[in-house]
Amino acid sequence: MVEKFSPDQKFSASLISVIIPVYNLAPYIRDCIESIRNQTYAQWEMILVDDGSTDDSGIICDEAASWDSRIQVIHQKNGGVVAARGRGLQAASGKYISFVDGDDRIEPNMIEMMAAHIGGVDLVTVGVFEQLSPDQTVERYDEFPEGRYSGNEQLGELLKKMLYDSDKERLQRFTPWCHNKLWRRELLRNVYKEIDPQITFAEDAVLVYKYLLKCRSVVILHQCFYHYRYRKESALHRMNNRMLMNINRVYLALEADFRAHSLADSLLLQLQKWILIMDIWAINGYMGFDERIGIPEFVIDTSGLENKRLILYGAGRVGRMACGQFKKFGFSVVLWVDQNYRHYQRMDMQVAAPEDILDREYDVLYIAVSERTVAEKIKADLQQMGISPGKIIWKEPMRIF
Repeated sequence: MVEKFSPDQKFSASLISVIIPVYNLAPYIRDCIESIRNQTYAQWEMILVDDGSTDDSGIICDEAASWDSRIQVIHQKNGGVVAARGRGLQAASGKYISFVDGDDRIEPNMIEMMAAHIGGVDLVTVGVFEQLSPDQTVERYDEFPEGRYSGNEQLGELLKKMLYDSDKERLQRFTPWCHNKLWRRELLRNVYKEIDPQITFAEDAVLVYKYLLKCRSVVILHQCFYHYRYRKESALHRMNNRMLMNINRVYLALEADFRAHSLADSLLLQLQKWILIMDIWAINGYMGFDERIGIPEFVIDTSGLENKRLILYGAGRVGRMACGQFKKFGFSVVLWVDQNYRHYQRMDMQVAAPEDILDREYDVLYIAVSERTVAEKIKADLQQMGISPGKIIWKEPMRIF
């Protein structure tokens, strides 16, 4: 049973260090800095680590420090985000630590809300407004009930399903980000010593899951305070033919800790499943491989669709798999649509608006999503557009991995 919790005001005077790694973020860093200066919680210090920026980021950081004595700037040669955060952590004076990325911003009450729950706790984690594209933002939360988790039994509930839940086929139910959490400085410093600066992919996840193994108590809040900005030019969205090597570093960084834990069997199984899926995602989308090399995550049931003119609804992972399989086996796809068509068009995908369905001749409208509830919502929307339910098909795809 998860413990109920309430804010503890006696911790409201504790100093919190906000560490911000900065590398060539001149268009964004001012907004980030101001979002922290506007916090309702006043007991903070800001540590800006200029990681060898070649634009005006360093100058902007220095200007901010001249306005506010709570801000300090560290300039260093470029060493990557792990090194930059580590340098900031060394300089931090606060009892608690918050990380913010320099191209993001936070709600004015984020630090106050986290600080109100940190008393006697090793970690507080909150929700994120995640911008998936310039016109699409979603709310992300830790996929566990709100509450305080302490003791082996309650923490075991998190650890057994934090990376992969085999029952729900869900990855990373405990959010793998550093920036939506409040950490206890001394414990964090001990864990951070083990983080390899050469890790350039999923470095947040390595720290989060290493730290969780050593936590005695965690608070989960289902409120969003952090605004993650989508940037097409960021490292996450670039092709990288060394991605498999980077993923292997992530595995090695966690494997020994997981193997030594009392829940080793569960943890290692989760880790191996997570790494396998990341490897396949890398091959399918991030290494620049020929699309004919792709490994299907889902197999689509195409029975009864032979010699039909198809409209495909859905351009997410299932939709892309379906489109590829339809084309490979010679099915006639006359139109591909998705509610978020603008996002996919910016990715050079030939995806149209659902309204375009009304102008096409077709036999079957195939909904390509994995979850029945999502498919039913799409089907209802299509019927409201005047589309006959007899033309709409959804078949649950078979998951391969």
